[in-house]
Amino acid sequence: MLRKILPAAGIIVFILLSGTVSELSSVVLNIKSNLIILTGAFACALVSYPFRLFSDLCVNIRKAFSDEKTDPDVLIKQIEVLAAIRRRDGRVVLDEKSRNIDNPFLKMGIEMVADGFDRYTIFKTLERRYDNFLQARRSQADLINTLIKLMPVFGFVGTIIGLINVLGNMGSPELIGKGVATALLTTFYGLLYANIVFLPIAKKLTEKTRHDAMELSLIIEGILDIANKTNAKAIGYRLRYCIGDYFQDDWTVARKPRSLSMGLPRLHPAPEKHDPMAG
Repeated sequence: MLRKILPAAGIIVFILLSGTVSELSSVVLNIKSNLIILTGAFACALVSYPFRLFSDLCVNIRKAFSDEKTDPDVLIKQIEVLAAIRRRDGRVVLDEKSRNIDNPFLKMGIEMVADGFDRYTIFKTLERRYDNFLQARRSQADLINTLIKLMPVFGFVGTIIGLINVLGNMGSPELIGKGVATALLTTFYGLLYANIVFLPIAKKLTEKTRHDAMELSLIIEGILDIANKTNAKAIGYRLRYCIGDYFQDDWTVARKPRSLSMGLPRLHPAPEKHDPMAG
């Protein structure tokens, strides 16, 4: 609760303080400054990126700021149950149980196990989906970083427009004041949007991507163990050991997992045993 109250209070205080700046100028100048920045930045972004990327980014922003989180302990217990079914009842029953799985990534892996795919094929298929997921998130991060860079740029463009108006109306003090106000307001709003709005969103999405990548990595490791008919309790113990204390607290808290040296997990299949009598 405190993590939600403090950011909201900070934003309210900042709006109140920045409101004193906007009150010194007319509503028309404020609207004009905002339009220069927003229309310019989003027009350039729309030319550079497909529209589908904008809709996907909006969906992820909504999820990042909502309370929709996957409990890792529940996920591990689900993998343990599926592993027990695989060892005890076989692939037919496992295929029936896979229809009730909500997680699409986990469901796809369990269906491949139930269909009898070998361990290496399962890993390469899930790894490709994992790479596609990261690539999509990188594209979204690149889009929002582009917006962060464009906002101050168009703020500077508005400043130049305001200075041009000043130079073109040197004989009218009233128009000179409006030109100076436009020049300063566009710079102000450009920095405001970039650093107060879009930069926190980018940081939030980075944390969500790290969390989701760890979840997918956890699922891949669990599915590969299920394909090997590993004991359910052993799978659960290993998965909990791998994630360490990463999920013990809120995932928005920056805590580095002990099993990772980088921000995202690295996937690798365990070497398969080679039978010297085969072939």
